[in-house]
Amino acid sequence: MKKRIKILLAALVILSAGMVRAQSIDSLINEALRNNKQLKSLEQKIKSAGYKSETVSYLPPPTLGVEFQQIPFTNADPFNQAISQNLSFSQMFMLGGKLSSMYEAEKQNVTMAENDYDIVKQKLIADVKGEYYKIWMNEHHAGLREDNINILKDLLGTAENSYKVNKTKYSEVLLLKAELASYQTELNVMNNNVQSEIYIMNNLLGRDINNSDLEVHHEWKIDTLALSGKEIEDMVLNNNPSIKKMGSMLKMSELEMHANNKELIPDLMIEGMVMRMPRGMLLTTKSDPMMLNGMGETEYMFSVMASVTLPFMPWSSGKITSKEEEIKADISGLSLERTDMEREMVSQLNASLKKLESKREEVLLYDNQVLPLYKQAFDAQLTEYKNNQLSINTLLETLRSILLKEEAQAEVKMDYEMTLADIYMMAGTR
Repeated sequence: MKKRIKILLAALVILSAGMVRAQSIDSLINEALRNNKQLKSLEQKIKSAGYKSETVSYLPPPTLGVEFQQIPFTNADPFNQAISQNLSFSQMFMLGGKLSSMYEAEKQNVTMAENDYDIVKQKLIADVKGEYYKIWMNEHHAGLREDNINILKDLLGTAENSYKVNKTKYSEVLLLKAELASYQTELNVMNNNVQSEIYIMNNLLGRDINNSDLEVHHEWKIDTLALSGKEIEDMVLNNNPSIKKMGSMLKMSELEMHANNKELIPDLMIEGMVMRMPRGMLLTTKSDPMMLNGMGETEYMFSVMASVTLPFMPWSSGKITSKEEEIKADISGLSLERTDMEREMVSQLNASLKKLESKREEVLLYDNQVLPLYKQAFDAQLTEYKNNQLSINTLLETLRSILLKEEAQAEVKMDYEMTLADIYMMAGTR
């Protein structure tokens, strides 16, 4: 009795350790969202777009100029022989709220970068789910073969003992050995497939590619949708990051057109100048020019100038009006593209929902009818075989049929969950 208790406790420890090691989909998704390199790259692009949008809100750089006027070749001393030494400072001012309009348009690049992040994020979640269920499916298929290998080993042992006492044919022994070798080969293939999928999963998770420490849960039920088709459709139209990105592009084009129209408002240039005349002021008359010939005292003067651009002039305004027509055409094209995207996604959503319903019914059919009946038939045939009432070929054929049905059931479950993941990805939610 004590020995049985120890064995039971050991089994529970092993089972609990396996359950602790096995990771849920949610834990792997959270790990991927924290560590995925592509997401980290897109986070930096969002920051970059934010800094870039701020650059358009600043005035153009001012201009500082130094000028030495009329320096004689015979005495090239710009500090003492120039008629005038000028120091100027000028600044262009964008009037009419141009800078704020340009900033609002450019700021949409931040929103679009966030939309790109959400697109990759939702795809990453769907990819992690897909790899999780692929790993599960391959391990499930491998487990089925391990079960069949154990059954065949028992049958082979029985057949070899019966052959020794001439109660069975040697061909049955060979057939069982061949079947056993076939399942062992398939088991190796399945195990290799698991390792292949783990490499892909490690890349999604941001782990070391060669890390093989990954366990998935094997006892789970297929998920269900808690929302109606209309509610999910509304989520797709309102939350899908690709559709939201199209909306951001439309808004950006509208803001660009608004900023472009403000280009018709003149810009103001203000310039100030300080002049130093080391040889005194130059005096002129129409008929009798005079100059102090370097005998005058140094004098200082200043000047102020204001100028405006005239972008509304006919030979200049065409550039702005043509740009407006270009943006209008872009807006029209983007609107049509967004409408088409919405229609395509709603159509894809409805097809996925119908597929989901069909797969759920198929899973229930396998669970409640197909597999139980096949397993009952196999148990009955196994008894008949042991009583020499059935050939080994019929028993092996039923065993293969059960394997195919169990594989088909697992593939339907995987297809169901991956379809559900696609729906969540379209809806922009987990």
